[in-house]
Amino acid sequence: MRTPESPACARCAKALGKTCCEPRGTEQLAMLTHADVARIREHTGLPARRFSEEEGVTEAEAAHFETRWPLYRGYFRRGPVRIVLQARAGACVFFVRRGGCTLPSNVRPIACQLYPFEQWADGSWSLAVGRHGDLTVARAEGGACLAVEEAESMEEILASFGTTRETVEALGAQLAEEARSHGRG
Repeated sequence: MRTPESPACARCAKALGKTCCEPRGTEQLAMLTHADVARIREHTGLPARRFSEEEGVTEAEAAHFETRWPLYRGYFRRGPVRIVLQARAGACVFFVRRGGCTLPSNVRPIACQLYPFEQWADGSWSLAVGRHGDLTVARAEGGACLAVEEAESMEEILASFGTTRETVEALGAQLAEEARSHGRG
């Protein structure tokens, strides 16, 4: 969803101090599917070890994750290991402070393309981040999205990313299928 041209994304680092590509504290970068890795590898020519890493989780954490985030159901079928984007110097390996993500939109991990939208366990769509309602508070708390802070409605947030509910739902369906395929190996 996010593109370097997106007005909120272009101003995010200055307004909030950090972007979603620069995790704070216990925040993590996007979880990848095998399909994400293949798209990135094909586009960049880089081996997966240059941009991703595996993290072990407990069986309980894997089960909780799939319950909480239904688009990832089946991801851990082959074991409690997830693949995540690597961070270097506190940011995603594909992030450039003045330019944003260096990957074209269609190559980015589906989780990145979906952010800040997420599907809840009941099937409804919402936002992955809460609204602080004040940029000073959002900056202090971390984990904020400038587009969410500035918008007055879900329609405004969708518009700020140049997308529609239908596109978000289609990306969600793509992520769900890629997660199931990931779990099948």
